[in-house]
Formats: sequence, C-alpha cells, structure tokens
Amino acid sequence: MDKYSRDRDATPPADVTVLRVPSDDVAVTWLLLAGGGAGLGVAVYLLRDWALSLAWLPFRPVLVTLDEIADSWGAWGLVALVALGAGVGAAFASDWQSKQPRLEVTRDEVVVAYAKGVRRYRRADVREALHEGGALVLLAADGTDLARVSTEVAARDLAAAFRAHGYVWTETSPGA
Repeated sequence: MDKYSRDRDATPPADVTVLRVPSDDVAVTWLLLAGGGAGLGVAVYLLRDWALSLAWLPFRPVLVTLDEIADSWGAWGLVALVALGAGVGAAFASDWQSKQPRLEVTRDEVVVAYAKGVRRYRRADVREALHEGGALVLLAADGTDLARVSTEVAARDLAAAFRAHGYVWTETSPGA
C-alpha cells in the first residue's frame, strides 16, 4: 500500500486500514484553485477594458462592476480582484475537500466518514467490493449496491486494503 493507505494524521490500531486522499494532494488542490483564482483576478484587472469592448460579452454587468471597483480603488482595485479570485478558488477547494471521504476497513466493518456524517457497513452485509467509475462499490448479498462512494483513492490501494481484511474484491462489475 502506498501513500493512500495510511492516514498520516493519526495512528489507528493495527487492525484498521485508513484510506483517504493524502494531505499532499489536498495542499496541491488548494494551491491550484486559490492560486488560479488569484491569477484570474489579475487577468480580469489587466483585460477588463478589452473585454468590455466586445459586444457579445456575457455577464457584462459583473465585469462593469469589477471595472468600476478597479478604477475607483486604483492599485487597491487589483488587490481586491486578486483577493476575490483567491477567495472563490478557496471556496471551490473547500467544497472539494468536504466531499472526500475517509474510509476505514476492518475485518468487521467498513466505515465511510465525511465531514458531515459517518456510515457503517457490517462485514456480514458486504458480499464483495470493487472500484467502478471512480467509486468504491460495496455489493449486498443480493448483488445490489449497498454503497457507492466517490473517492480519489486509487483502486489498487482499495483492493489491497479490502483483501488484507478478508473481503472479496472483484476487479470488474458483476453486471458487466
């Protein structure tokens, strides 16, 4: 198991495998989204006069408002647009991060924890597990989805964790 296998912020008991997006990936996502938003703020500041000269410009009232702020605030207008862009990018990063689950696999259960809640799936209820379309899928005894959890944890790491705890791991969907 590589970087997705163990939670770096806590030391779980030896019989628990914790899987989640590593903190390095979270930091890069925040940097790219907030930095990209700040860059977009600079671009709006530099290109606003040209953009306003285009007759077909969508969202013209928004750009007119941003132009008025930039003109009336002088150099602080650039600072405001950069801060606004970085803030919007940070909001997107926060939303992305809140949707990333923390998975805990033990011999007795699978725990899926989000920022707003926790779901537990007993081992007896899980016939098999697989990775399909960017999601961890837990199948019930009748073959229906017990859970379908979108995750950016690599399939190979999910497979290793589930197999290590004795779950049946399937490489392809039984319905395929």
